[in-house]
This record gives sequence, structure tokens and C-alpha cells, in this order.
Amino acid sequence: MNPITQNWYAMMPSIAAYPALVLAAIVCGAIIGVEREKKIKPAGLRTMILIALGSALFTILSNLMAEGEPDRSRIAAQIVSGIGFLGAGAIMHDTVRIRGLTTAAMIWFMAAIGMLCGTGYGGVAVLLTGGLTLLLHIITRIEMRYLGPCFHTKVTLLFDDQGGKTAVKIDSILEDYQVMGSPRKLLEDGLIEMTVHYCNAHKHHKAFLLKFADLPEIRQIIRY
Repeated sequence: MNPITQNWYAMMPSIAAYPALVLAAIVCGAIIGVEREKKIKPAGLRTMILIALGSALFTILSNLMAEGEPDRSRIAAQIVSGIGFLGAGAIMHDTVRIRGLTTAAMIWFMAAIGMLCGTGYGGVAVLLTGGLTLLLHIITRIEMRYLGPCFHTKVTLLFDDQGGKTAVKIDSILEDYQVMGSPRKLLEDGLIEMTVHYCNAHKHHKAFLLKFADLPEIRQIIRY
């Protein structure tokens, strides 16, 4: 029997099928999670594993609790509704664009993969997850080649720290936009200097500069 396309419940006893399907869900979540962690994206390794694992467990429980009943999908069907709240929480709107749509779609996909594992098709789930990872890699290469690669530059901020309050605001903005800042340096006039590296080729990659411009504590923004 082919473990990739066959239902694992039909291939092995339940006592072996359940752990195998749970492990398959964890592997699928880890594959996507690692890909997102490498790109410094939200909803990374732990989140993807938990979504896939939780969806698989709910689907398994739905089958166990509904044994002998014609409708075994009532609990599993609620996964689709519940995962929508997670997806909605990942979508944010800023002054330039709507962010988080890909993350929301990935959460939705991982829930479907978890349900696929819960129904017994762990091999198909792993195969689809690997295929999606390859597809995302190809799309990224196409974007870099035909839509233009990022051109990295830097900006230096001079700001009044105000007892650490300004640093907290700046760190929050950098975290929201996944931008890395250099270590801060105290100048002789009491101001703090920090350099931020970012992509200057695409508009949405430098949208955080508008946030910095709105902070009155930042005395000067030096662009190179």
C-alpha cells in the first residue's frame, strides 16, 4: 500500500495511526514554519505547528466522538470558522498597504493541512506542504527577477530618548515592519544615534519612515 496516497487508518491499527498522523501534522507545520522564520515573517515555527496540530487533533476527536453517527464533520467544520478569527487578527492596515494577507492565507492553508492529517491522509498532507514550499520559493525568485530586487540602504536617526520612552516607540515600529536597527550610541549633546538598514526600492518596504517622521522626539532623520 502506498503511504503517500492511501488513508493511514486503513493501513495500520488506530493505536499506530493516531501518533503517525499527529507527527505528520507537526512535520507539515514545521516545514512551513521554518520557511517563514527564515524570511522573518509573523506566524512562524511555533504558530504553524500549533495550527496544524490543533486542526488535526480536532478532526481526530470529531471522528472519535461521532462514531456510529452519520455526521462526523460537525466539530471539524468549526475549525474553518475558528481559524478565520486567527487570520483576521493577522491582517493589519497601515498608511501604505494592507499587511498580513499572506500570513492569513498561510494560517488557513495550515488548518486545511491539519484537517487532512486528521482524516488519515498524512502522506498527502506532507506532499502538499512540500509542494507549497517549493512553489513559494519559485514565486520569490520570479518576484526578485522580474519585479525588481530590494536595494538596501540606511537611515540614521538622532532622537531624544526621554528616559527610554522614545526607544520603546522606535523598537515597536521596527518590529511591526520587520526592520533591523543597529546598536544605539550616546552623543555628546545627549541625543541618541541609531542606524536602520532597509529596502529603498519598494514603497511598502520604507513605509516605516513615515512613522518616524511623526515622532516629535526624533530630532533628525539622515537619509543616505
